[in-house]
Amino acid sequence: MREVALLLVVAIVAPAGASSAAEPGADPATLAEALFQQGKQLLERGDAHAACPKLAESLRLDRATGTLLALAMCHEVEGRLASAWAEYLEVIARAKKDGRADREEAARQWAGKLEARLSTLSVAVPAAVAEIPGLHVQRDGVPLDAPAWSTAVPVDPGPHVIVAKAPGRETWTTTLVVAGAAEHRTVTVPLLAPDDRASTAAIAVPGLAPAVRAGEAPPGGAPTWTATLAMAGGVLADAEGAALVLETGALRRQWGAALRGAWAPSQREQAIDGGADGSGAVTLGSFTLRACGFRAFRPHRRVSAQLGPELLLQLDRARGSGLREARSVLRAGWGIGVNGAVDVPLVSWLALTIVASVDYAPSGWAGKLQVTNRGEVLEPAAVRLLVAAGPRFLLNW
Repeated sequence: MREVALLLVVAIVAPAGASSAAEPGADPATLAEALFQQGKQLLERGDAHAACPKLAESLRLDRATGTLLALAMCHEVEGRLASAWAEYLEVIARAKKDGRADREEAARQWAGKLEARLSTLSVAVPAAVAEIPGLHVQRDGVPLDAPAWSTAVPVDPGPHVIVAKAPGRETWTTTLVVAGAAEHRTVTVPLLAPDDRASTAAIAVPGLAPAVRAGEAPPGGAPTWTATLAMAGGVLADAEGAALVLETGALRRQWGAALRGAWAPSQREQAIDGGADGSGAVTLGSFTLRACGFRAFRPHRRVSAQLGPELLLQLDRARGSGLREARSVLRAGWGIGVNGAVDVPLVSWLALTIVASVDYAPSGWAGKLQVTNRGEVLEPAAVRLLVAAGPRFLLNW
């Protein structure tokens, strides 16, 4: 029965006077007729996948009602029921106007049989979302105006892309797959989050520098270098107390380097028995300088980060008290480790930063502290840890 119906429709859509395929020529009407004849023959043989593109191109060149009806039948065989249904409806209107009752009746029957099998897709836009100024919603690249929201629209099987965007908001995109016939799906557009990329793009903190291809000038004269100066308070773990941190650095695109100095005025202390002279103590103050290399990246749209290796130089100064023969002694040590930072932009020239360093320094990499003849005091820790937070100032050029 299906093959009989196909032949019936092909007979109905055959243009008057067209008995064989014309040779393609420069005349669009001639090419349209040739494509129609080839598409009709393919459709008669049941090869809808090859017939539909030829019929579609013929219709583009010459929007003939017979071609439109043939294309509708072809799309139905392909399973593109929504496309076929819409084309049948257009055939009904055109055939009625042309006085072609046979075509009108055939198209009406086929459209009616498709209605129960149509899949639909509804794009729901809640009231809070609809109030966003400049909201623009698309389905498969076609704009959906407000009257079309929350309306079930017939769609063909396959993936469908829904996009919602508005000025100052992040673009929301989702893909929904309609698997077959008579599926009824609804997609709800969520409240679009504010888009801070435009405002933070100019905030040149590590990880937020504009990307520029090698050999190209930065777009619009945008800076390619970012100089930073950070002042932070924190903890120098091996000094067992607070530390003041000063860091200066430079970033080009996503790579940078910095010098991170930390002074620990805290008093790491070790008691020493002074015998007849009474008890005494040795206190330690530390200064560290870290040469850091890093790569910047952005783990979140409002946060940038950096991570890389570093080389540590540490100077310790021990001072004795309560000991007659005690004296101030310096000790130098080296270490290698990893540095990192997280920055939260506040304004274009200022960010809140959290810096951290973890270094390893074997005992043989450091000197000794001997403030008296009682042996070494305040041995260095193998692991040197620094954590601090404070403002970071930025300058672009």
